[in-house]
Amino acid sequence: MSSQRGGGGGGRQHLVVRSVWAWNLEYEFSIIASLVDRFSYVAFDTEFPGFLYRTRRPHRLLPPSLRYAFLKANVDKMELVQLGLTLFDAFGDLPDIGTGGRVGFVWEFNFREFDVRRDPHASDSVDLLRSSGIDFDRLPLYGIDSGQFAAHLHRSTLVAHCRFCRPHSTRWIAFHSCYDFAYLIKVLGFGRPLPNTLDEFLGLVNLLFGETVDLKHMMRGCKGLSGGLEKVASTLGVPRQAGKSHQAGSDSLVTCQVYLKMKQTFFDDQDAKVACHRGIIYGLQAC
Repeated sequence: MSSQRGGGGGGRQHLVVRSVWAWNLEYEFSIIASLVDRFSYVAFDTEFPGFLYRTRRPHRLLPPSLRYAFLKANVDKMELVQLGLTLFDAFGDLPDIGTGGRVGFVWEFNFREFDVRRDPHASDSVDLLRSSGIDFDRLPLYGIDSGQFAAHLHRSTLVAHCRFCRPHSTRWIAFHSCYDFAYLIKVLGFGRPLPNTLDEFLGLVNLLFGETVDLKHMMRGCKGLSGGLEKVASTLGVPRQAGKSHQAGSDSLVTCQVYLKMKQTFFDDQDAKVACHRGIIYGLQAC
């Protein structure tokens, strides 16, 4: 999946979503591992098969512990479908992987654990993902084993193993991130259930991902922004330049571009002014 965007000097840069399956997982991670030191920002997005457990009460009226209980019940029962990763640097540049800036790359990982024929899911969510181009028949046959993915992600140093590992400077950025972090923590825990308490969960987020920014919480400092990722991108004039909505690679790219535009427009393009929004996961600590 590819498109183009304006580049330096009036040129145009192709944007390519690299689709990752079991057969090319090791090769793609070898590339990612070589980029980590230069590209220390990670915008990410997940796709998953909906929600089994809901409440009719508005989430903002629930205590954080109950919000987490619903999240845990859903994530423990279901499996991750896709993960999108967009690596970028402080200037907003994406990896060009030796193309001299002509091509910018993002990654989309397809997992094998979810089988639509047998596993619990919300039918409307699966229908939406299928209409967006996700091939549920192909996933169990050619998808990535999540345990192998976890091992590669740990080795890449994008996430920390423990508090005494490599100094953790990567910044993880998502939009309404509670389920994104939850599914990624489940994968990194090799499929184990999520922690029993919200405090334990937040401790894992802090340990594994270090500095985090949730754009939905960051919007509180941005007059005129409301709604979901698609609406915010439209308000800011950020077009979708590769892939489709509800494809994790494409959505991670939009998340990256929305973050950069928000920071430029509302925070004087300064990381320090975004600091008050770090470490808050929308949907758990705030609603």
